[in-house]
Amino acid sequence: MTTTTTIRLVTRLCAVALPFVAVGWVSAQSGETELRGIIKAKGLRGDAILSRVNPIPAMDDPLVVLGKALFYTKALSADRQVACVTCHHPFFGFGDNLPLPVGVDAEYPDRLGPGRKRQRTDEHQIPVFANGNAPMPRNSPTTIGLAFWDQSITWDGTVYSETGTPGMSGVDGRIIAPVDTPPVRGMFTHPLLPRSDYLTYDEKWDKGMPISSGHGLMPAAVNAAMRGRAFGAKTAPTMSLQTDLEVRQALAAAIGNYGSPSELSPLKKNEWQPLFRRAFNDPNGPVEQLITTNKISVAIASFERTMTFTDTPWKAYVQGNDGAMSAAAKRGALLFYKPIAAGGAECSSCHSGDFFTDEQYWVIAVPQMGRGKTDVNNRKDANDDWGRAHVTGNRDDKYAYRTQTLLGVEVTAPFGHSGVFSTLKEIVEHHLNAKKSVQAFDFGKVSTDGGPLNLANSKEHTAYALKRLEEQRADGKNGVLKDATLTDAQVDDIVEFLKALTDPCLKDQACLAKWIPGPTDPDPDALRLCARDRTGRELWAPSCAPSQYKGK
Repeated sequence: MTTTTTIRLVTRLCAVALPFVAVGWVSAQSGETELRGIIKAKGLRGDAILSRVNPIPAMDDPLVVLGKALFYTKALSADRQVACVTCHHPFFGFGDNLPLPVGVDAEYPDRLGPGRKRQRTDEHQIPVFANGNAPMPRNSPTTIGLAFWDQSITWDGTVYSETGTPGMSGVDGRIIAPVDTPPVRGMFTHPLLPRSDYLTYDEKWDKGMPISSGHGLMPAAVNAAMRGRAFGAKTAPTMSLQTDLEVRQALAAAIGNYGSPSELSPLKKNEWQPLFRRAFNDPNGPVEQLITTNKISVAIASFERTMTFTDTPWKAYVQGNDGAMSAAAKRGALLFYKPIAAGGAECSSCHSGDFFTDEQYWVIAVPQMGRGKTDVNNRKDANDDWGRAHVTGNRDDKYAYRTQTLLGVEVTAPFGHSGVFSTLKEIVEHHLNAKKSVQAFDFGKVSTDGGPLNLANSKEHTAYALKRLEEQRADGKNGVLKDATLTDAQVDDIVEFLKALTDPCLKDQACLAKWIPGPTDPDPDALRLCARDRTGRELWAPSCAPSQYKGK
């Protein structure tokens, strides 16, 4: 072939190929323009921090330093087995990477994440009706973005704000915790928790506490989570010998080293008071007013409020960097925001705003697993989990759970309130067609990490949830989950977009080190939890490093 012929052939090939390249380029540009239009129309800024009225505290704030020490101490567990970090470790997306959490009575108490299991003998099962199964009823939600919740911090609204004012984190209202004992006079209380010793709000909680402080308030009084067998714990709140508040008050008294002797033994080392005095700027006040259950909760919340992680590829894209996301992630973003009628998935109808949640409760029929919440369907079935209805007692709320944030979702597996979906693709596909997902779900292959999980009535309970979803659809309920038909490639694109909502720090142990105690952090009671394997070997440095803290 002559040189001239070669040139002519190449020219012809280019003439054929170039129009296709141009069409692809125009299509990409069109999608980019459409996505930019959606961002503008929805008023997205890419960073949930920008919507906060109350600022995020600095890591060296004395209140955060105190909260960090409290987050890692086993002194907040009445049996002194677990700490907040047991279920919310930085290396597991500030969760525990288990379908359902293992609180007290683990085979190896300092083993965190996959591999953490319960002791096997019946005598070690709390509560007693959960023999051989994971004792906690729902998946550990991540503490990523805890500062951004305005209305509720739990799957079913066990702890919620009276006002829910956007941007205020609940500090302008009052905390409401209907199933907490004793109830607050004048507020909604659960019909299964009748008590005569109602309290005024001021007798129980302090004004101006953020809704996130509920995360430090509740678990310490839950038998299977942190309490264990202390205080004569039974299997249900109404059978406990002490109220939730009394348990928390006893823990505060032990940390403050005041009050009359209780079932809790004194701390062998107790250097908490100076940290509290610095944190609350109270050099001389009575210790009984300084170290209280509410101030412990506020300090923990202050530490947790630093877990924002908003420096994501999506933020960079929203704020003008066209190259911050891949082409697949951009296609996924369009599908995420576009209505189903326009060929999208309509995810943003619930996962809205810069925090990617409407903070409302929806039925999506994720398969039901575990011991449930003791919700009674009939005489032979008393281990169901009714979701929001467990709190409100309202039938219309059955099987509805709060919309989770998607910040950092890539690192927060497994997914769903029961933790039964191990990949993002699985949970996305469930949202696209819940009935198809449930019909294909293999109840016999559920992960046994932390378990095994209680499968009694699981199929029946899941069928009830799916029926409730279909009833809502038939009733024309606004906002209800709808089916969407997408290709496998489109599902993959949505997954790529979800990955773009992850701050790179969440996948970098060196970056996460500031949320793990090290040599300069206080260890006021020598009860700091550091992750170890079954042989006692430290899993991650520097969590067990000796404290050389020199508070200023």
